[in-house]
Amino acid sequence: MCSAHDQSMHILQEKSQPSHVRMDAILSLMVAPSAQLVAVLVDILSDRSEDPDVRSAVALTLGKLSSDEAFESLVAQAQSDNTTVRNYVLQALGNTGREEAVPILIRALQDPDNHVFASAADSLGRIGDSAIPYLMELLASGADDARCVAAWKLGEIQAEESVGALAKAVQADKNLDVAALSIWAIGEIGVASPSVMDVLQWARRQASPELHQRAAMAIKKIARHCN
Repeated sequence: MCSAHDQSMHILQEKSQPSHVRMDAILSLMVAPSAQLVAVLVDILSDRSEDPDVRSAVALTLGKLSSDEAFESLVAQAQSDNTTVRNYVLQALGNTGREEAVPILIRALQDPDNHVFASAADSLGRIGDSAIPYLMELLASGADDARCVAAWKLGEIQAEESVGALAKAVQADKNLDVAALSIWAIGEIGVASPSVMDVLQWARRQASPELHQRAAMAIKKIARHCN
């Protein structure tokens, strides 16, 4: 008698099955994905004739697997011409936690689709510490939206080594959104060095209400970190 796992595998391999039936099979396998699934899932993800929702569910499942084959199949679809697939592939890349995914996610910040942009930004945060050098470089030289993401994620990760770069962005960046998010990030990180406090006090004296308010909140957060 076939197990539920075997039945689901059979449904996936039988492409004549309706999309909703195949989706249910993928969802059942996502509970405990195994390396044995990789070949079948890679085939589905790369098949442009497949239902985009099915391919997207496959992408999320591959993101739970640790094999190089699973990761490489996601990388290959990171620039899929289907927006839904592209969106979920980027989410899956974030779930892998692999540093090799970071440059791909950073490039995806140039995507014109807001959902894809958001997925790339969220995934950068999930990569964690290994993304920090890339985010610091992005903060210094990226496009405005990308620099905002860099400041935001450095604050989320609480990357202490980025405080100097964030402080520089507060005073030198001509984009107020980047400067404001850099102030927020400094507050989240909570380093209370004299040079950091000087930058925050400088920001409090600026005419921009956004910078003034962000700086006041950051100073309070740092005070709480210290106490």
